[in-house]
Amino acid sequence: MSPWPGLGRRLWWLALAAPLLAGLDRAPLTPLGQGPRLLDDQLVQTFFLLRGPRPAPADPVILAIDADSLELGELLAPGERQASPLWRQMGPWPWPRALQARLAAHVLEQGAARVLFNIEYSQPSRFGPADDRAFVATLNPWRQRVHLAAHFGVREEGGVQESRLRLPIHPLGAPGLTTLLQSPRGVVEAVPGQGWIEARLGDFPPPLPRPMAFLVRPAPPPPAPMGLNFPGPAGTMPRVPAWKLLEAPPSTWRGRTVLIGVTAPGLGDLQETPFGPMAGTEIQAVAVANVLQGRGLGRLPPAGDGLLLLGWGALAGLLLRRPASAGGTLQLALALAGGVLLAGGAAWAGAQLRLPLAALLLAPVAGGGVRAVGQGLAESRERAYLHQVLSRRVSPTLLRDILRSPGPLWNQAVGRRARCAVLFSDLVGFTPLSAVLEPAELFALLNRYFEAMAAAVLEQEGLLDKFIGDAVMAEFGVPRSRGDAEEARAAVRAALAMQQRLEALNVELAAAGTPPLKHGIGLHFGEVIAGNLGSSQRLEFTVVGASVNVTSRLEGLTRLFPAHPILVSGDLLALLPEELEVLPLGSHRIKGWPVPLEVYALQGLRPAGAAPG
Repeated sequence: MSPWPGLGRRLWWLALAAPLLAGLDRAPLTPLGQGPRLLDDQLVQTFFLLRGPRPAPADPVILAIDADSLELGELLAPGERQASPLWRQMGPWPWPRALQARLAAHVLEQGAARVLFNIEYSQPSRFGPADDRAFVATLNPWRQRVHLAAHFGVREEGGVQESRLRLPIHPLGAPGLTTLLQSPRGVVEAVPGQGWIEARLGDFPPPLPRPMAFLVRPAPPPPAPMGLNFPGPAGTMPRVPAWKLLEAPPSTWRGRTVLIGVTAPGLGDLQETPFGPMAGTEIQAVAVANVLQGRGLGRLPPAGDGLLLLGWGALAGLLLRRPASAGGTLQLALALAGGVLLAGGAAWAGAQLRLPLAALLLAPVAGGGVRAVGQGLAESRERAYLHQVLSRRVSPTLLRDILRSPGPLWNQAVGRRARCAVLFSDLVGFTPLSAVLEPAELFALLNRYFEAMAAAVLEQEGLLDKFIGDAVMAEFGVPRSRGDAEEARAAVRAALAMQQRLEALNVELAAAGTPPLKHGIGLHFGEVIAGNLGSSQRLEFTVVGASVNVTSRLEGLTRLFPAHPILVSGDLLALLPEELEVLPLGSHRIKGWPVPLEVYALQGLRPAGAAPG
């Protein structure tokens, strides 16, 4: 008898406690804390995506050195560029610092509260000393309201890490630290707090630069990092292209903070955010807006996190002890997890507070899951077996076969030789379309396509083996065969149905303004090895062998014959010589196949009793 039921009942509380202990490791400094930290980051990104974009704040305004400003030579005629003293000097980056200073001076003259340069000036201008002198002279009247960028970085040479703080060489207002903190997944998430500054910059001579976002208020930065509350994706924050500076009315700048920096993607200053890649200048603008509005994301102090995790662990443990069945325990665990998600989302959206959500979420799931497993094994070994089987993705035909004759064919890593028809279907030219679709649109389109293709296979009692990217693999004749000819016939009918359903789907897509889809289908009949592949924890019933590779290559040949989306091999045609309308396409060398393969374009099924043409 398995010892797991007793262990599950006695030790499920360890599973409950492990995520809570991991949640105390906020840095994270140990491997135990890395998992919850990664999940926390993913949950925060999900919160942003579910919340969606919000109206952009009016302050600050980005004076953007964008792609158009860097390519005025291509956008404007020479005569047009001469009409403006700014346009004459705009071109490929970098621009003279004198020109950059005039941009800042213009917005300050129009009433801007301050100017923050997200441009590094730690080295002399490549245009010479005169350019540096002109930069300082132009901005000197507003010297306390102009802040230049300071950057901190760590470089490793010869196994030794060297910290570097690059400060501006121009004596204007207090420099602003542009360094931002990233999550373990590389997503920009926070502005450093005073604790981070003292820990990382404490060895440099004072005064230490404050984060650029906190230059807009007199108070020092908070001790802990300020999480970034992004209003939306790239392009959300208000901006004025540098080349259109003179067209903006004075009200654009009056009383506002202005960030000057590069936003052109070609210059490589893109960083990952919950809404996707964003220019560093726009991220700094988000940080400034968070400070001005008091909308930055915060966290409880470590002691507060500890009390919250301890209290939640005690409450969840008491509640999870009550259900008497595995189903009841699991339902309660999921209910507790759902409550945590709702509470965490409310705290994030309403109070701008990030909770240790992953630990709070995983604790009841892990503890309740272990207890439910123990209860389930004690209740019924058969129920556990069915739960394991039904957790795998199977077609209805395969599921009926499992329930009719369960055995080693389905739950052991065994294989056997079989003859079957193999079908491969793959979308043609879908990669360029997927690159321009939004993720939600892409998945919705693929799901509609897969739904139609899968139905065609299952109606012919085929085995829907797997989806590979935008491809479908199916077999007819495993695990049970109705005879070679019948299985070949079913594969042909499925392929024709797939083509008809794609045409119907394309009619719907055309009405919605979406480009039509096109696929290629390959059909071959031969010997395969059918069985379970995987590990002891998860097995997948599939087929392997040369016939699978031949079918895949056959589908690939449809690219050479775009007018014929369904290609069949001579081996499959030999089973149905009087039934198929085909067009010979000659012999083709197939990689991994010893002899040339006779290839035919499938045009349809002949009516019953019709003679070959």
